[in-house]
Amino acid sequence: MPESPPVKNPLARAVVFAAIASIVLPEITCTSVQADEQQVPSGDAKWTYDAALLQPFWNRNTVEGESVLFIKDPAAGTAKATLLFPLQEIISITRTVDWKSSNGTEFELGRDYVFTPGSNEITLPKDSRIPSFASTDLRRPAGSQQYKLTHRDGNGEILFGATDEYHQMQVCVTYRHAELKWPGPVPVYDEQALPRTIRMLKSKEAVSIVLLGDSISTGCNASGWANSSPYQPPWQDLLLEHLQHTFSPNVSMTNLAVGGTSTPWGLTRVPDVAAAKPDLVILAFGMNDSAGRSAAEYKSNTEAMIKAIRNVSPQTEFILIASMLGNRDWVTLKHELFPQYRNALQELAEPGIAIADMTSIWTEMLNRKQDWDLTGNGVNHPNDFGHRVYAQVLTSLLNAPQTQDSDIPATDEPFTVRLWPDRAPKGDDTFEVSDARLTVHLPQNPGGSAIVICPGGGYGGLGTGPEGHGIAEWLNSHGIAGIVLEYRLPAGRAFVPLLDAQRALRIVRNNAEAWQISPAQVGIMGFSAGGHLASTAATHFDSGNPAAPDPLDRPSCRPDFAVLVYPVVTMGEQTHGGSRTNLLGADPSPQMIELFSSERQVTASTPPMFLTHAIDDLAVPSINSKALFDALQSAKIPSEFLELPAGGHGLNGYKGPMWDAWQMQSLEWLAEQQLISIR
Repeated sequence: MPESPPVKNPLARAVVFAAIASIVLPEITCTSVQADEQQVPSGDAKWTYDAALLQPFWNRNTVEGESVLFIKDPAAGTAKATLLFPLQEIISITRTVDWKSSNGTEFELGRDYVFTPGSNEITLPKDSRIPSFASTDLRRPAGSQQYKLTHRDGNGEILFGATDEYHQMQVCVTYRHAELKWPGPVPVYDEQALPRTIRMLKSKEAVSIVLLGDSISTGCNASGWANSSPYQPPWQDLLLEHLQHTFSPNVSMTNLAVGGTSTPWGLTRVPDVAAAKPDLVILAFGMNDSAGRSAAEYKSNTEAMIKAIRNVSPQTEFILIASMLGNRDWVTLKHELFPQYRNALQELAEPGIAIADMTSIWTEMLNRKQDWDLTGNGVNHPNDFGHRVYAQVLTSLLNAPQTQDSDIPATDEPFTVRLWPDRAPKGDDTFEVSDARLTVHLPQNPGGSAIVICPGGGYGGLGTGPEGHGIAEWLNSHGIAGIVLEYRLPAGRAFVPLLDAQRALRIVRNNAEAWQISPAQVGIMGFSAGGHLASTAATHFDSGNPAAPDPLDRPSCRPDFAVLVYPVVTMGEQTHGGSRTNLLGADPSPQMIELFSSERQVTASTPPMFLTHAIDDLAVPSINSKALFDALQSAKIPSEFLELPAGGHGLNGYKGPMWDAWQMQSLEWLAEQQLISIR
């Protein structure tokens, strides 16, 4: 699509847009909105590679260059914007165009902005030099722009930024925070997810990458693409820079992305992909499909691309990108499709096919910020910060995590314990290096009980927020130690999560005295796929080896009880497809299905269980809990099943009466069974 007039002042641009209000232009038929795909040469502009910018923001307590756009409050006369994390210290605030520039204006605390430590909100005084805008500045009259971007409320159109319009309005904030708990799923480095590619990178071999996608992957609205300071490259070039600096200059990328395209078009480009002889193919579609293509068709098209490429190049591995979200106020996009597309891609995951889940990252970012803070064009492209997040997600899959910031303040709790200081077993007499760990939350007034918490994520990610650290804090309020298990993701290695859960239970018992825990009151709790892991740990255990040379092998790994919340239980017909594929692989044997179907593994030694499930859970049918409960009752195992009338999967977003009900009743039942002591 053609570029807008090259006006650098955003308010002057507003005049230009108003001037063309009377021009009638055709409505676009695809959902991709982008400028001319040819990047303008940047003259003497330079961008310097900085490895720190590719470290995932969710692993650091310093966030660099987070973008915000300040919106005025007409009544108060001030402007506000929000950040991803509660503020501890602001290091700098600059215009986005001045970020990384030694000549730009650095705004001053007190004069230009104020904030309250512990809040994620920044306020601009009336005389601040930081640019701010009225919400009406981000709208245009209907029919006044080149493309029809009707606002969901029907009041005109969303302001379209063809090149760097939003970039000019936004500012960059670099700051420190004390919170390290990102509540949504994040990518986890796993050498078995992309074994061939990672082996080649680590051995510094030449690696050929092919990127096939839409306008986001052409680089649209990155400042380098728009020929605007600080000239940051788009995500795919940041990724390539990082791989070349980290591994070998022989890493190459062929970018076949074209704006306005979707998965049917991708199928037509398979010969071009194959011609590049790729070791790794990145498929990045979804934004344009979301105008209405079903998740089933999206999955089918993606699967067909994979099969067609592997017919020519059988060893090729894949990263499938679940797209960022578009502007929720743009009527063209069917926003309910984005998580459906992500789930569809997760069902395709297996060794050699990894998922880059931008959808979950972007969803949580929009829970904390506004779309205008993150957008590059107003509707469906990322800005510089968003392009860096894309690159961070991709590098997390290909490069082992770096040590976290050294300036993280030391605290007494929570604290982390590595599960496997040396080598982690994989269940087949082989071992690997592992970052699996426990985060231990100890209560101020301990009652002597502890629960190992297994977050969900479909065995393809870990949702350690509400289903992890949030649960630990709730347990602490009742005197119970909450111990969050960040287990290894299986990628078809079925025994890996179970080995981590068993190790976690042994570690807790081994530290019972130091942590003021009774070794006879150690339970396990799990959510969704984490519920499957908890149920597996409760049906596969041993009594330990008191004579073992390693003290951690001596305690029993049998949990004293289990609490399962909307769990995946069976690996049979009523399972969650993505969880089963991620755990057992694409074509599991009947024996493995039987072994990991917890309702079929109940014995007289199975510990007591409390189960809860909403009857309207469409992702994981409640028959999972019902089947396990029936098996427990048949074996005369103390058990309780709280069947909730509503709430779906996640119980209305981890809040409300359904969420409160299971929390209250689970603790009451466990206390009645004398399985826990609560305060």
